[in-house]
Amino acid sequence: MKLIQTAFKSRIASYRVHSENRYSDYNMFFESIKNKVIHLLSEVIKIHNAVKVIMELFGRYILQTQKIVDNKSFNTANKVIDSAADLNDVFYVFVDLMTTQMSEFQKRDSGWELQFIMYVEIDLNKFCAFGGSSYIKLPSFIEKKKGIVNVHNQDQCCFLWAIISALHPVRERTLDVSSYPQFSTVLDIEGMTFPVNLRDISKFELRNNISINVHTLKVTSKTIKSYIELLDLNVAIVITVGSKNLSRLVLSQISNSQHKKYFCDGCLLHFSNENLLFQHQQNDCNHLYTSIPSREIKKDKYGAYILEPNPHYSYTNRTFRHEPYSFAYLIKYSFNDSLSKFELYRGANAANVFVKKTENYLTRIYENYLKPIIPMEHLTRENVCGICEKPFLE
Repeated sequence: MKLIQTAFKSRIASYRVHSENRYSDYNMFFESIKNKVIHLLSEVIKIHNAVKVIMELFGRYILQTQKIVDNKSFNTANKVIDSAADLNDVFYVFVDLMTTQMSEFQKRDSGWELQFIMYVEIDLNKFCAFGGSSYIKLPSFIEKKKGIVNVHNQDQCCFLWAIISALHPVRERTLDVSSYPQFSTVLDIEGMTFPVNLRDISKFELRNNISINVHTLKVTSKTIKSYIELLDLNVAIVITVGSKNLSRLVLSQISNSQHKKYFCDGCLLHFSNENLLFQHQQNDCNHLYTSIPSREIKKDKYGAYILEPNPHYSYTNRTFRHEPYSFAYLIKYSFNDSLSKFELYRGANAANVFVKKTENYLTRIYENYLKPIIPMEHLTRENVCGICEKPFLE
């Protein structure tokens, strides 16, 4: 693997990945570089949290008819990958995209034949979709739900004002910063920069003994007395205070009912009452997981791993073998219905008899009606067109 170029302090970088051997089969090629690619993506994500990835496959092709050799490439669109992504699945998604393009190119009757696969180039760009900023007005449909506290700050510390509004709620829904204490007197923010970066939130939690969820980018596993939910919206961080307001905010999107919903802080599943929510948090959330399909080879129930028959368990024995016993067919003559024939047979070897009878009958039809050559009538000299019945002009 080779670093081709880099820019903006490695926030943009291009790598070239070679295989140790030369392959013309792309499945073998990608399996040989799989670990290198996954390791590269893993290391970059550790640094940047999320990256945009483009992959481009290069191959050496030959046009046999003209003895021309040329390099062809097949690239993918941008794909955003973050720390929550399964890199093994991501790798095969890129592989499918590139191999599909390669196969379509060779099927277009271009005449180009693949000699060998050269390498894969991977372009990596740091992805910054969200970040804290100053005050941004909420969309009207969210603001009307009264489930969001969006403090009208004029600095770059929207994140801190959101935290302060949760820790020190006011009776009236005032959004002015003068209604809240100065964050520097309440929170430990030493060494932090603003607008806040998502990776710094974990440090902020440890220093201030606060558990924070940023929907939908980060889910905390801690349960602390001071628990705050943040909604990251159009680079402005605003806050939902408690499950009551969260229910008010999203209820219309999940149900036509007007009854309050109780949301789990860990997975955002919702329940109709607090008792069901409590049972879920005690027994299900973070205790169960969903098993998703993998690329591992599965045991075929009819394959090598099948068990020997056990008289103590149910199993299947072959007791009968069914064979065809009868057949029927109708041969219909379009020019003489008296020659049409219906054939019915019942007895042993029905399949063999059917083939022989059909073959014999078709042979007779060919010999009697298709093989004989019927002489053509001699052409006559005509003066009138047989279609329009008008005389021919000289």
